[in-house]
Amino acid sequence: MSIMKYRVIREHGAFLEGDVREAEETTVAHLVGKSLTPIGPVDGAATKSEPAPENKAESAAPANKAATGKRVKAKARS
Repeated sequence: MSIMKYRVIREHGAFLEGDVREAEETTVAHLVGKSLTPIGPVDGAATKSEPAPENKAESAAPANKAATGKRVKAKARS
């Protein structure tokens, strides 16, 4: 859902004529044309609030045991 800016062209609820309000398109769809005219998207509404977290495990774990330089114990034969 996208948040848009609308200009109030007819008083409704707490909004007076000439006010600018922000709302989700689906919430005010029934008022567009009758009480509201769309202005455009809200600035920054399309951006995420936080970047995706980095995976800390990728840099910490070696690709294989040989990369660590440690010797692996041989398995006992049965």
